[in-house]
Amino acid sequence: MPDGTLTVETTQTSLDILSTIRDRDGARLHDIVEEHGIAKSTAHKHLVTLEQAGFLRKSGDRYHIGFKFLNYGEYAREQWYWFSAVKGAVEELAKRTEEECDFVVDDHGRVITIVESYHKWAKYEGDEGSKRYRAYMGTYYPMHATGSGLAILSTYAPERVDAVVDKWGMPELTDQTITSREELFAELDRTEERGYAVGDQYYTEGLRSIGKPVFGPDGAVIGALSVSGPTYRIDGSVLDREIPRALSEVVESLEAELAATAPGA
Repeated sequence: MPDGTLTVETTQTSLDILSTIRDRDGARLHDIVEEHGIAKSTAHKHLVTLEQAGFLRKSGDRYHIGFKFLNYGEYAREQWYWFSAVKGAVEELAKRTEEECDFVVDDHGRVITIVESYHKWAKYEGDEGSKRYRAYMGTYYPMHATGSGLAILSTYAPERVDAVVDKWGMPELTDQTITSREELFAELDRTEERGYAVGDQYYTEGLRSIGKPVFGPDGAVIGALSVSGPTYRIDGSVLDREIPRALSEVVESLEAELAATAPGA
């Protein structure tokens, strides 16, 4: 929870209402009243204000997240200084690997996809429970369960890793998911040693992801590039050599571009 001494209560209530509506895939007025323990008139004012501003849309008696967030989200990523270079790197990596590639950043202890590219030949047929594999734009993922998240965590001091775990935990998403700090730190050591992370069915059964951190001109990690695909295809030399080589070369090229185009370079 945010520090109450630094937040505006009414604004926080609106933000909490938005989260509830998203988590419930839509909510009615009485749902908001029950969930947040606020007066019906207060809940109604929040909902109407958000709807009129475009942050909510109403269908019947249910409120849903509004399309204005799409406008804000596109602006947020396109105004990011490194967006153009990162977008080109993701497209190049997808072309070279013929797999699905994305770039994520750390947003308050979770990774969020800000660029993705699906190669035209990339196919992944999993069971019904595997439908979560795609790196949809704007999707949050737990850092302990993805190759890109582990890649970023491997660059952090132990105290910062602990803070992420304290905040979000390590939910078990598959039988292979890392669920203890001991396992996590051992995996981060392996990741740092080889220079890239492997999410071996940690997030979705039958899916592997390989992620590598990307550093900005100041030496700080800005995110991670990753390649994802089915275990039957990302295996053997593809897993051990081909994808890591392509990933390393694209990251090296990207970091050189970032250094050359940095403000004041």
